[in-house]
Amino acid sequence: MERTPLHARPIAVIGMAARFAGADDVESYWTNLVGGVESVARVDAAGPADGAERDGGARRVHAAAKVADVEWFDADFFRTPPTEAVVMDPQQRVLLEVAAEALEDAGYAGQRDAVVGVFVGSGENHYFREYVAPAEERAGRGGDVRITLANEKDFLAPRLAFKLGLTGPSITVQTGCATALSAVAQACSALAAGDCDIALAGGVSLLMPDVDGYDHTEGGILSADGRCRAFDADASGTVPGAGAGIVVLRRDADAQDAHDRRRAVIRGWAVNNDGGSRASFTVPNIAGQEAVIRGALARAGVTPDEVGYVEAHGTGTAIGDPVEFEALRRVFATPGRAAESLTLSSVKPNIGHTDAAAGIAGLIKATLAVERATVPGTLHFSRPNPEIPLASSPFVITAETRSWDAEGPRIAGVSSFGLGGSNAHVVVEAAPTAPAAPAARPRQVIALSARTDDELTRMRERLAERLAATAPGERPELADIAYTLGVGRARFTRRWAAVAADADEALAQLKAAAETGRPTTRWSLAVHGTPAELAALGERLLATEPLFGAEVGALTEGLADATPLADLAPHRAGALTALGIARILRRLGLTFSRVDAPDWARPAADWLAGGADPAALETALAACTGDGADAGSVRERVGQVLVGPSFDLVEAVAAAWRAGVAVDWAAYYGDEPRGRVPLPTYPFTRSRFWLDRPEPRPEPELVRPETPDDAAVNVAEFVEQVWREVLGIQHIAPDAHFVNDLGGDSLYAVEIGARLNAGFGIDLPVDLPFIAPTIAATTTSVEEALAMEKNA
Repeated sequence: MERTPLHARPIAVIGMAARFAGADDVESYWTNLVGGVESVARVDAAGPADGAERDGGARRVHAAAKVADVEWFDADFFRTPPTEAVVMDPQQRVLLEVAAEALEDAGYAGQRDAVVGVFVGSGENHYFREYVAPAEERAGRGGDVRITLANEKDFLAPRLAFKLGLTGPSITVQTGCATALSAVAQACSALAAGDCDIALAGGVSLLMPDVDGYDHTEGGILSADGRCRAFDADASGTVPGAGAGIVVLRRDADAQDAHDRRRAVIRGWAVNNDGGSRASFTVPNIAGQEAVIRGALARAGVTPDEVGYVEAHGTGTAIGDPVEFEALRRVFATPGRAAESLTLSSVKPNIGHTDAAAGIAGLIKATLAVERATVPGTLHFSRPNPEIPLASSPFVITAETRSWDAEGPRIAGVSSFGLGGSNAHVVVEAAPTAPAAPAARPRQVIALSARTDDELTRMRERLAERLAATAPGERPELADIAYTLGVGRARFTRRWAAVAADADEALAQLKAAAETGRPTTRWSLAVHGTPAELAALGERLLATEPLFGAEVGALTEGLADATPLADLAPHRAGALTALGIARILRRLGLTFSRVDAPDWARPAADWLAGGADPAALETALAACTGDGADAGSVRERVGQVLVGPSFDLVEAVAAAWRAGVAVDWAAYYGDEPRGRVPLPTYPFTRSRFWLDRPEPRPEPELVRPETPDDAAVNVAEFVEQVWREVLGIQHIAPDAHFVNDLGGDSLYAVEIGARLNAGFGIDLPVDLPFIAPTIAATTTSVEEALAMEKNA
């Protein structure tokens, strides 16, 4: 009995990130597709020449589509000790970086109240098989749980959840070549069911850097000449490829409410399996593929005639292409449908077959196609496979990029089929664009943070390049840029901020010499100015600062004369202005150790410093009289906020951010309908983590100090040696925290404790680095234990 799926709750694509052959990001990927760039490299090999016959009659083909620099990883950014990073599956490392970039692209890498799930999968772990396992075997080690945790697919999704702080379902999905699109379908189902609010979905599959090609066997799935020609008469198979991609998904209604950037909307999805009705385990099945496409369309509430483009699996194989085309023909060749009304395309001729990442490569391409009304051509296509009745179908295949001129909504289908009979199909529709809300403030705070000064400089350069490269009419609203940087990015210690009225001014600020922020821990508030001057400041803020009116309204709500500031006596209006500013600053994250004010405003300042009891406000305001001539004298100092005639809240917030304040940007923007927009992502600082072809190496010998009661430096040196060797870090500061700074975990702690016990011959806690989390603290614990042993 067939089951008709219920209509889906639409799911918005609000962020994307990817790395494929020839492209380190989504924009480069799209540029290559539109430009018809083939990213399959002709590899120079030291081995057999291209076309040389191998054992068993196979011929060597030197072609591969590899992701660059898979040996490099920003371990410090993800709190990963070097000894863990060097043995970790590079697929997990690359997907970590891509996932972080996708969250930033969506604007949800910083403050968020959403439950975020992870649904991802990966390809074969060549690194473990070819590098890690032989190295462990030759070193006489085996069964190390750390190696397992760093390499098993089971821990792919949980690792992303742990490193990125995601608390929703974290599920590793594995369905062969259909892995990534199956993961997307699972994520959509979880969102529709309410299991999470936002979901990351995608996949990764990598080739090793020294891969120089493959062995072609006649009739196999790999191309005879190193080129994939999907649906073409000269097709002889696919080409090995590599890639990683993540999309960030959210229920469309929620995305609209939050003013997220909706790249496209997933209307329907389906997954199934061919079952046992096929010739063999690896042979595709027409009925299974037809059923999964119909299931996705039914869930989407979309008819076949509404679909204008299908991103096919399109492997260019002798069996796969005709089977897929027939399944598509059965669904989309409806009576009366015009010829060449449905574009058929495949990305594999551009980037090879990316295995577990193939579906996400197709989905990102289709998302950009519906968003930008452009369908990239199918590279290397010249004439159809004679087994494919293209002329009598509604499909058109072309090698040229075409504009997508549709009368109705732009709707695309994406297919991904895996060896073993797993099938996935997703229906994607263009999302209507909504105009950005006008800015509530005339000037915006552009705030950045990074771990190092160098990374902060690169962040400024990246943002400046983006603004400079975008035509003025196509730039996002500057307020949305500022909002995204504030609420959508993680916070680090190195800070930069500038205030700008428009994109050109922001660009000039980004290119100007940087002012190094000085961290400040103690803050004070100083009020100065006459009552009339402060009252005038209040009137100005009412016209330019959305938060000010709400705070003054909250202050005066319970007062007998809840009248506008302009109608109040100057001393009363001035005092309320100072109190309203102070309340805003506290709401944004500033706390004050002291509050100074001239005599006329002293009662209000005392009320604020004394706990701000609403019942006592009227008494405090009534006491703010005086002759109004005393403006107070203020001496500026670090960490002081001056509330006076020239006070500027925007500048004050920028200065607070530069000084290290954890500004509550969500509170700063309040109810302003700001949206998140795609911006340049964090500039990782990568190091090379890669094993050489292994040679047996003896375990390093730990030399115990000759006598425990020698100078303490001997104990400290031994402790530091153990920490460095276990964590794989050459230099460790004595006060560096085992967990927070070095990324240590229980496995490393146990090994450190065991080595110290063996070295000193004493009984220390096996989790000593958790009890004494610095080298200095561990040294002290060891010295105390040695002293107790000596006394005993």
